[in-house]
Order: sequence, then structure tokens, then C-alpha cells
Amino acid sequence: MEKSSKFVLSDTTVQENNTTFPTDAKLCKKVIDKCNKIAKAEGISQRRSYTRQSKQLVRDTHNSKHPKRAKMARRAQRRLRTIAKTQLRELKRKMSEEQLEKYAEILNLCEMVVNQQKGDSNKIYSLHKPFTKCIAKGKAHKQYEFGNKVGLTATGSRGRKIITSIRAFVDNLYDGHTIEPLLSQMVSNNISLPKEVVYDRGGKGAKQIMGVSILTPDKAKAKDSAYTKRQKRKKFRSRAGIEPIIGHLKSDFRMAQNYLMGEQGIQINALLSATAWNLKKWMEKFKEKFLWLFSRKVFAADFYGYAA
Repeated sequence: MEKSSKFVLSDTTVQENNTTFPTDAKLCKKVIDKCNKIAKAEGISQRRSYTRQSKQLVRDTHNSKHPKRAKMARRAQRRLRTIAKTQLRELKRKMSEEQLEKYAEILNLCEMVVNQQKGDSNKIYSLHKPFTKCIAKGKAHKQYEFGNKVGLTATGSRGRKIITSIRAFVDNLYDGHTIEPLLSQMVSNNISLPKEVVYDRGGKGAKQIMGVSILTPDKAKAKDSAYTKRQKRKKFRSRAGIEPIIGHLKSDFRMAQNYLMGEQGIQINALLSATAWNLKKWMEKFKEKFLWLFSRKVFAADFYGYAA
């Protein structure tokens, strides 16, 4: 990374998880089904399973914004929550101490789901991927994304951009707080740290991290010369070069959605996407640098009629 050691580009994006759009009705239905599954596996007899009724109640919550369906949808939502709490209490009451200890994690998760309210923070959006976060996107066509934040850095030199570090975060961190873990990953990968990290306005905060200057767009300083202003403006414009990298990682290298389970799954998926990107860039360079020499020798041999 000798040529790109002066500065790198950095940004964050959201890697969505393979989960359905979370609604209170869907989550309560998941809790009911999970309680029934555990009861069947442990041989616990239930008074009712509510299988058919809960299925119909979920249908009743559809299109809840329509004036003629709003009242029925609210009633169905309340009933689903009541059933979920009933099934959960009955299951815990009939379980032995060993069974309670065995299923403690999933039962606590279900308890959080049925008790969470609209304005609560750190809500559960998925039972099989409880680390899923709701991250505001702010676009008109997509207000929110349900997944995990991914930060990455790429070389700032002209030409091919190489991803130097990438990391997925379980918590919904402020963008400026993702820079230090990315620089630490570069150190662990034996990549020399750059002099500067060029970020957008979302990275405002610390001016220096691990001896690396953090540049974000701001008003020009009084002491800045015209040359310094031009150089800064040029770097901030070049920062936009990381945006198409993110787009290609999602559209071509499977980072748009994570299908792997567990908190390690989000890390593995992000790392594999970045690895595929870097391998493609290496193959392009190999093709340009070496294959044309080989083809030149072959064509020369055919043209002049001698062995290369």
C-alpha cells in the first residue's frame, strides 16, 4: 500500500439481515409458534395451541391503515399479544428447573418481545437474529433498514480501489466511532496506517485517531493557503469514490443481505464480500500485466513462423 499510504477513504453502510419486515403481530405469532415447538419437543401438554386462531389474527392485522379495517386490526393485535403472553406463562409454569435453564435464553427473548412498546429502545426485531438493528436510511423509498452497520476503508489513490479494512458492528454506532476499529484491523493485517482518513460529515468528532488525521468537510481555516484549500477540496471530492464500491459489494458480491446465522455471520459475510472485490481487482491487474505478454509471444510466433 505504498502509493495509497497518504490517505484512505472511509464510509459506512447497512448490511440487511435475512428477516421479514418486523411488525408486532408477526413477532407475537413467532413467540406463539416457538412456545408450541418447545412444548412439543419437551412433551409438555398445553391447554391450547392457538395455531389456527393466531394464523387468522395475523391476516386480520393486514392493511391496518384502511379505515374499515383499522378497528379489527387493533383488536387482532391486542389478541395476539394476549395469546403470546398466555402461552409463555403456561410454558414456564409447566417446565422443570432443568428445562427452564436449558431454554433460558430464548424464553427471555420471547419475554422481551411480548413486553416491548412502540417507543422502546433496543427492541427485538427478530427471534433468530436478535442482534438486528433498525437503522434509519432517510430515503423516500426506504425509511429504515433492518440489519447491522458495516464500516470499510478503501485506498484513496487514483485507479483501482482496494478495500483495506471492513468490519460489521453488532451495535448501531455513530459513524465517527467506527474509524478506530477499522484502523486497528489494518494494523492486525500488517497494513501500514495512512496519514489521513477522508470521511463525510457523519464522521465528525475526533480530529486524530491512532496518529491518523481524520478529515471531514468543514469551513476553511484562516491559516489555510489557497493550495491547501484546493487539496482538501480534491480529497473530499475523491471520497465519493467509495460509494460505487459499496454499491458493487451489495449488488455483485452478496453484501446486500446476510443469510449467515449468529453475530459472527455478519462479520464473515462482510469479509467475504470484500475479499471477492479485492480478488477481482487483482485478477484485472494480472490480466493487464501478464496475459498480454503471453499473447504477444504467441501471436509473434504465429506471424513470423517460429517457436516463441
